[in-house]
Amino acid sequence: MLGQRSFTCPIFLLVVCIDKPSLVDTKVRIDPRRNDLKVPIPVPMASPTPDPGPHIVEDSPRHVVAAVGSPAIVPCKTRSIGSKSVSWIRHRDLHVLTVGSFTFTNDARFSAHREQSTGDWVLVLRNPEPSDSGLYECSISTKPVTAITVKLQVVVPSVELLGGGAVYLDRGSTLNLTCMVHFSPTPPDFILWYHRDKLVNYGQPGRSINVKTDHFDDTTRSSLLVENATSWDSGLYSCKPSNAKRVSIKVHVLTSETPAAMQTTTSGCQLVRMTSALVSLLISLSLSLFSPFLPSPRLL
Repeated sequence: MLGQRSFTCPIFLLVVCIDKPSLVDTKVRIDPRRNDLKVPIPVPMASPTPDPGPHIVEDSPRHVVAAVGSPAIVPCKTRSIGSKSVSWIRHRDLHVLTVGSFTFTNDARFSAHREQSTGDWVLVLRNPEPSDSGLYECSISTKPVTAITVKLQVVVPSVELLGGGAVYLDRGSTLNLTCMVHFSPTPPDFILWYHRDKLVNYGQPGRSINVKTDHFDDTTRSSLLVENATSWDSGLYSCKPSNAKRVSIKVHVLTSETPAAMQTTTSGCQLVRMTSALVSLLISLSLSLFSPFLPSPRLL
């Protein structure tokens, strides 16, 4: 046909790929009516833990044992006190001892301070006595008041020197004296050793004199070791802890031709005496039994 023109119309197909949305921090719920449909459920953000405010933690000590001669340390585990104050009150007379770091008693032995590392408020009682035992209250000035009661027990340490009243050893042996301090929750500040009422000189030239101290539970043990003992090492030895009375023991260094590394106590010497007495008794009995059969002495 005349005048006809042909047109070519390009057809483009637009293919759109829609990915499934990625879900972050969501949960997926299956619609029971359609197993192929998943409906995302947003997970709510966790709410921040509320501030408990000023409080005393549950594991704050309720019973404290202290020894005469050592400071009594009574902690109170306070937390988040902010601008609130912490007070210590003695129950027996309801006397306010401290408020914060200020002391409200004429008894200069009491003081309080805050531990920077832990935040604990600590009541300190220097030179405690058994009469100081009792209940003490730690309180925070909240409304209502937050408080706990702590029982303070002040004990009197006891001390003993092992070995009884006396120690016997041969010349050249090692003298070993042991001092035991009982009922002392904290170690004594010091334990002094005396020989003939003078402090033991640990730096004597040519001598080996040492002290070893151990602490376990509520007991402290101090051992004095004097090697190659001589007669000069005889005499009275004393042990004096900082928190207990002084106790003494007598040491006898025996001079013999053949020194032996042997040390005995009073009980050991008593055993030797008993053995000697028994031998003498047996000899006397033997003489009395056999004397009729013995020839009579002749007169010259």
